[in-house]
Amino acid sequence: MPIPATIIAPWQLDNGEAGTSPAGYGRHMLAEGDSWFAYGSVLGFNQLNFLQFTQRTLITQTAMPGDTLDHMADWWRDSNFPSLIDGGSYGNRAWKFDAILLSGGGNDLIDAVSERYVGKRLLQLCSDGSPPTAAADCLREPAWDQFETYLRANFKKISDFVAVSIRNRDTPIFVHTYDYMTPRNAPAAPGFGPWLLPALQAHQVPPALWQSVADLLVDRLRGVIRSLGLANVHVVDTVGTLAQALPGTTGQSNDWLNEIHPDKAGFRKLAPQWQQTIEGSIGA
Repeated sequence: MPIPATIIAPWQLDNGEAGTSPAGYGRHMLAEGDSWFAYGSVLGFNQLNFLQFTQRTLITQTAMPGDTLDHMADWWRDSNFPSLIDGGSYGNRAWKFDAILLSGGGNDLIDAVSERYVGKRLLQLCSDGSPPTAAADCLREPAWDQFETYLRANFKKISDFVAVSIRNRDTPIFVHTYDYMTPRNAPAAPGFGPWLLPALQAHQVPPALWQSVADLLVDRLRGVIRSLGLANVHVVDTVGTLAQALPGTTGQSNDWLNEIHPDKAGFRKLAPQWQQTIEGSIGA
């Protein structure tokens, strides 16, 4: 029977009598990423809380809500993650991990369509005189090309860093796709979201195209992640797993807690795909 993983913060890792030692576990993994992994996620739960494996597994978690790939790949800004992989400035913080779990790209996408940058990033400012008739009409293709280049460069920077580390050069990295989000007025908390709905409204995207534009963005991001072509990177492809939230709802709906975060049932649905992909690569 699968065993729920134990999640700890870096400062709990083998830190004297009050610490947690990987020696008591069959596997030790490192998790970095955004709010889908972070302690600060809505109501304190996230994907890591629902992961289960055939062996007793410890996951040291360094994720931060709202984190973007370029922040994760900025070793000065995010020192816990790289130092646990290669030892840090003193060379003594590194651990050998069985797997590195990475949740990234989602916040980058949300930022790239933000209402703060109307007509300057991924979305077109739609004209009333010539309204779009398809989701693709709402994207600025040159901007998408730049965004894809940015995504690939930062995934590669993280991959290369792990590949040249002394202890973790053979450690596989597992990244994931997201799932189809419904643009709706469902914030995570007062002043925290929604994200897609105001972006689409600010760009004057016709309401009839809101869902198809959101789906296209998720599919485009999925296409990048699935085609990274990095030898040490494996993809947990979860697109199409969750039941989409209903349009017009303002809170929990189907498998979604708010506009861009699954609820407990949603994360629970995604967990088996993580287990199958990871144990299919490193063994049960």
